[in-house]
Amino acid sequence: MSEVLKLQNTVQRYNGKYVLDGNESEVKYLIYHNAHPKCGEVIVFVDNELDLDWECDDTASQLTDEMPLKASVRKILNQVAVLEPIVHNWPDDLKLMAKRLLGEAVASVLCDDVVGAEAAIENAKKFIIAKSRQVSRYWTLQSCLITGGVAALVGLLEVLARFTIIGLLGRTTFLMSLCFCAGCVGALLFVVMRLGSQPTADSTTERQLHYLEGVARIGGGGIAGVLIGGMVSLGLVLPVFSQAGMESLAMCSAAMIAGASERLVAGIITRTEGNETTVPETPNVDK
Repeated sequence: MSEVLKLQNTVQRYNGKYVLDGNESEVKYLIYHNAHPKCGEVIVFVDNELDLDWECDDTASQLTDEMPLKASVRKILNQVAVLEPIVHNWPDDLKLMAKRLLGEAVASVLCDDVVGAEAAIENAKKFIIAKSRQVSRYWTLQSCLITGGVAALVGLLEVLARFTIIGLLGRTTFLMSLCFCAGCVGALLFVVMRLGSQPTADSTTERQLHYLEGVARIGGGGIAGVLIGGMVSLGLVLPVFSQAGMESLAMCSAAMIAGASERLVAGIITRTEGNETTVPETPNVDK
């Protein structure tokens, strides 16, 4: 956001684009422009970089510097300064909508409409809060879909090249790798089935953190798949499938279920810890 510029600016339109005379800025979206002989000229706009900006001439600047309007202007601008960074990483269409709402508040207070400015700020807050959760969900789901899709593709390629992989790395390594991919697919299935019901953060956190969280969710499902697949291979879980010669199918199925379940692995680990064998005490024999 620029400081109040002490120069006369007029908005003109060339080839469908707004430009400011006396300034090199191009206006992507014009929110408000008014030039009045007594009140001065006020321009509020969103530029091509989707930054909210405004400019006033000397007459309008003097009016906004007078009390009590000066206090209201600073209050509204401070609230805009708090809200605007939240939408910094949003998609361009949502970012423009949010900047337009914030720009309406700026335009209102610069025109001595404090009530209208406060109402515009409240509308902007509601919009940003609602869209912030949707953007957060979009970022996380995007990373989950990409990670799960890559894992599913890797698993499919491993199945197609299974004889080569088994010859190079061995059957156990091949099955554990396949279990990891199956667990990732199961974790992705869990995310998709729980769409809309999971608590989400907001987009005030960095986009990279949402991506990392999505990758961690899918990767955690893959690790759970390897753990359960190994237990199936050892006969600790579903031993009947190993006896029937369906070990590979059982390992992959259990791995996918483990990836899709939040409680399966924790429950099995708890039961394993509770089944520790104790050495019976040797009775005392009196001689």
